[in-house]
Amino acid sequence: MTAPRRAAALALLLTVAVAGCGVHAEESAREVSPPGGVSQAWTTETPPDPEPGTGAVPERLYLVRDGELVAVTRNVETQPSVDNLVEDLLAGPTDAEQREGLTSALLGNDIIVGVQLAGGRATVELTDAIDEAGRTDQILAFAQIVCTLTARPGITAVSFTRGGQPVGVPRADGSLSETPATAADYLSLVAGQ
Repeated sequence: MTAPRRAAALALLLTVAVAGCGVHAEESAREVSPPGGVSQAWTTETPPDPEPGTGAVPERLYLVRDGELVAVTRNVETQPSVDNLVEDLLAGPTDAEQREGLTSALLGNDIIVGVQLAGGRATVELTDAIDEAGRTDQILAFAQIVCTLTARPGITAVSFTRGGQPVGVPRADGSLSETPATAADYLSLVAGQ
C-alpha cells in the first residue's frame, strides 16, 4: 500500500471513529435508568436525611409484609453495633411500622445468643428456641437476619451456629445449607424484586 493510500485509509478510519458510529449528541441531559438484574436488585437507595432530633445515622432493617421482606430505614443517634442492630431487629416493628402493615417472622429476643464478626462474616449463635416454636416462616426469619446484617457495611455473609457448631438454615428456595448465607440467597423474598 502506498503512502497516499495509507493516509487516505487512516483519514477514513478517523472520520468513522469521530462520527461515533451514528450516535449523535443530545441537546440536553436526560435521566437514564440502569439495567435490571441481580446487581441492580441489591443496590439500595440512599436513605433520606434524618429530620432534626430524630437521629443522624441510618439503620437498615428487614421486616415482613404479606410474606415478603421489606427494607426499612430508621434513623438512630449513633452507628449501631452489630448487637444493637440485632436487638432492634428482634424488637420487631415500631408502632408506626405496624400501622403500615409491617410484622416480623422472628420469634423474639430469645433466639439469638450473640453475633461475632470476623473477616466480613457475621456468625450468629442461636438458641434452641427457634426449633421449638414449630413456625412455618423460618425462611423469612433467617432472611430477615441475613439481609439486615449484610445491609450493614463490612458484612458480606452470615453463618449460623448452635453450641459453637455450624447449623444448616433454609434458603429462599427451601434448601438447607451450613455454608455462609448472603442477601442473594433471599432475593426472591424481597418485595419488588
